[in-house]
Amino acid sequence: MRAATGTEAAVTVVLPHYDCADYLGTAVASILTQDRPDLRLFVVDDHSPDEAWRAALRPYADDRRLTVLRTSENVGHLRIKNKVLERVDTPYLAFQDADDISLPGRLRHQLALLERSRADLVGCAYEFIDASGHATGRRRMPRNGNLWMRLGRSTVLLHPSTVVRSDVLRRLGGFDGTARLGADTDFHLRAARLYRLRSVRQVLYRYRIWPGSLTQAPKTGFGSAERQAYTRTMVDRERRRHAARDREELLSLLVAPPNDIDFTLESVPVGG
Repeated sequence: MRAATGTEAAVTVVLPHYDCADYLGTAVASILTQDRPDLRLFVVDDHSPDEAWRAALRPYADDRRLTVLRTSENVGHLRIKNKVLERVDTPYLAFQDADDISLPGRLRHQLALLERSRADLVGCAYEFIDASGHATGRRRMPRNGNLWMRLGRSTVLLHPSTVVRSDVLRRLGGFDGTARLGADTDFHLRAARLYRLRSVRQVLYRYRIWPGSLTQAPKTGFGSAERQAYTRTMVDRERRRHAARDREELLSLLVAPPNDIDFTLESVPVGG
């Protein structure tokens, strides 16, 4: 499906992936078939070890909304998102994980909330699925994320299911460019200090839990040494924000460190 000639995109969707050929095609299809066709999709390969993933994208090679890129080295999804932000000229930016699925109407519902209200970052309820795609449960996120954060809850949004105003990301410096994982929570903590975090109550996203995912793999999953180390860093930063002497100091502490790896993005043809 091609975008209508002259259609101005409202939202850019960023989908990084690494060695995820089995699920990538389904994830891409779930975005390109959304009923808000005024979108652009950046699929970014994080220097996968082989080219198997390219076959998953061939059915969409003629879709002008799709841009396929590859990093010059493996850098992690957070640095990729910061790099892609430099290319974004749409008012909204959405995320999608390569092993997950956006349900029909996801972007329509989330963009409607952003467009009709003063929300700045919008998530949704989501369904857990296993490696085979079978549903294993669901979770509703709080309608008002700021309120729940003030009550002590740190997880109020599932990062890959969110849509954010692009200007919000720019003002906050994007994601922590020194981190490979965990900094999505850091972004939400920083954003909640200045902006409104909200969620759509409908289940609009399918979140896959499987042994190879970033949150489950032994080296990067919950409880891993790397994730625990970053949590300590994040907690320390929050303490410093709480101790800020004035608004100027607080604002400086809300800006993320830039990418600490100098890498490039190259275009990748997927046709043929």
